[in-house]
Amino acid sequence: MKTKFFILLLFSVFLRISAQEKHIGFPRDQHKYLGGMEGFYKDFHKILIDKKLKPCDNKKEFYHAPVLIKSFDSVELLENKSAQENKCSFELTKEVLKYMDNWMPAKIDGIETPAVAVINIYPDDLFDNYKEGYNFFNKDYESSDFDIDEFRKKIANQISLDNFNFKGSGKLTIVTSFIVNTEGRLEKLRIEKSSGSQRFDEMVMDAIKRTQKNKTWKPAKTHGMLINTNFSFPLTISVR
Repeated sequence: MKTKFFILLLFSVFLRISAQEKHIGFPRDQHKYLGGMEGFYKDFHKILIDKKLKPCDNKKEFYHAPVLIKSFDSVELLENKSAQENKCSFELTKEVLKYMDNWMPAKIDGIETPAVAVINIYPDDLFDNYKEGYNFFNKDYESSDFDIDEFRKKIANQISLDNFNFKGSGKLTIVTSFIVNTEGRLEKLRIEKSSGSQRFDEMVMDAIKRTQKNKTWKPAKTHGMLINTNFSFPLTISVR
C-alpha cells in the first residue's frame, strides 16, 4: 500500500493552564479585547486607579494570567503555578477583572466559543509607570532565539513511515509541549494529545529528544529577568 504523508508543523507560544478542566486556547489571529491589548492594559490601569487598589510590595512580580473568556462581560481566572508564585498580582488581577466588560469571545467556525487567553501582568508597569499605548510585548521584551524553522526541519527529517501499515486514509495528529527554560534548555517535554498510534507518538518524542540533546538556546527576557518560554508543537500527517 502506498502511503503519502504531509507533515504540518505548527508552533505557538503558550502557557500551560492548571485547571480541573482544559479548554481550547484563544485563536492567535483573533482579538480578545476591544481595542487590542493596548485597550486591555488601558482599562486595567484605569480600574487600578479608580478603585484605589494598592501596588504589590514586590515590584518584580510577573504573573501569567490564564483567562477563560466566555462572553463580552463574563470571564473566569483559572488557577496556575504562576498565581501561586505571584499572589499579589493574582489577587489584583482577580479584582480588576470584575469590572472589565469589553472582552471579545473567540469564534470557532463562526460560533462564539469559550477559550483561554494567557495575559501577561507586570503590575509595576500598570500603576504610576503606566504610559498611554502600553503593551507588555513592546517594553523590554526579548524573545528566545529558538528557531522554529530549523527545529521543524530536523524533526521532519527523522520521521519515516516506511514500515507503517495503514488501512484506508486519514490523519494522525500529535500535540506535544515543552519549555525553553531560563538556562536555554528544552525541558518538560510531554504529550498533550496522542495521535492514537503509540508507535508514531514514540517516534516523534524520540526525534525531539535527539534533536534537543546537548542543545541550548538564548532564553527569553523581560524587565531584566530571564523567563521560561512555553511552546506547543502540533504535528499532523495525512495518510492516503
